[in-house]
Amino acid sequence: MIGLNTKINQPELATVRAEYERDGVCLIDLPSDVDSLRQKMIQEMSEWVEAVSPEIGAVRELPDALVQLAKLNRSTVGKLYKISRRFPAARQLACHPWLVRLAQSVMAARVVSCCTFVNVRIDLPEEERFLLPIHQDFPYIQGSLSGVTLWLPLFDTELRHGPPSWIKGSHKWGVLKVREEDPAGSGAKSFSIANAKEIAAAHQFESANVMAGQALLFSTLLVHRSELNTTSRPRLNIQIRFDDALALESIERNYPEGLYLNDSFSSSYPEYVQ
Repeated sequence: MIGLNTKINQPELATVRAEYERDGVCLIDLPSDVDSLRQKMIQEMSEWVEAVSPEIGAVRELPDALVQLAKLNRSTVGKLYKISRRFPAARQLACHPWLVRLAQSVMAARVVSCCTFVNVRIDLPEEERFLLPIHQDFPYIQGSLSGVTLWLPLFDTELRHGPPSWIKGSHKWGVLKVREEDPAGSGAKSFSIANAKEIAAAHQFESANVMAGQALLFSTLLVHRSELNTTSRPRLNIQIRFDDALALESIERNYPEGLYLNDSFSSSYPEYVQ
């Protein structure tokens, strides 16, 4: 695990780059000004819950309040999932200078593109239907092949909470062929990796505890999957993505926006669709 100060200490950054290039993923400590936005995100989500569901009362612990909210009306949690990505803290994280500099360094990019899609995950205990199978982020995001994802938990996320698991070094495999299951959709089931069963049988998945104030930094090409939350508290995280704005594959294809804005992968990158 590497801690980086606000100015991004160069020797430590070199260690991050080396680990990232080797494994496609690394665990980083966040500076205080980035972590303050994590806390602001919790506050904004809590205020929304209080306003929309006054019967819950004052929200002291957001995870507990979300369990209550799900029991009252599961669809209300879905509405929070949609609106929370628009909260000021989410938008500030999506273009935070420290995160931009970090992404710029590991991508070796001259100009960084901040991804439009900011995803806030709310994974309720033992709920499997929204978990993502083995996948790469690239077909969903369609940014640059060198793109990066920051997986930032809002609360301590131990292995029993189900942080993502990954195959170390799989980012070096390139873009894997996929089948489009639902070309018109934008959800987790839109694709399936063509040889997912073979990959699962042949490779070991790893994971790690990711505490509040930390984040996973991983490649858009890293093969990973969701894991089940086996605790009694929801798993909450925000995903921030960056791409190389000067990547030729993006320029030549007129900067595809990804599934979030209905750019089908088969239209943007047909060579990777089986």
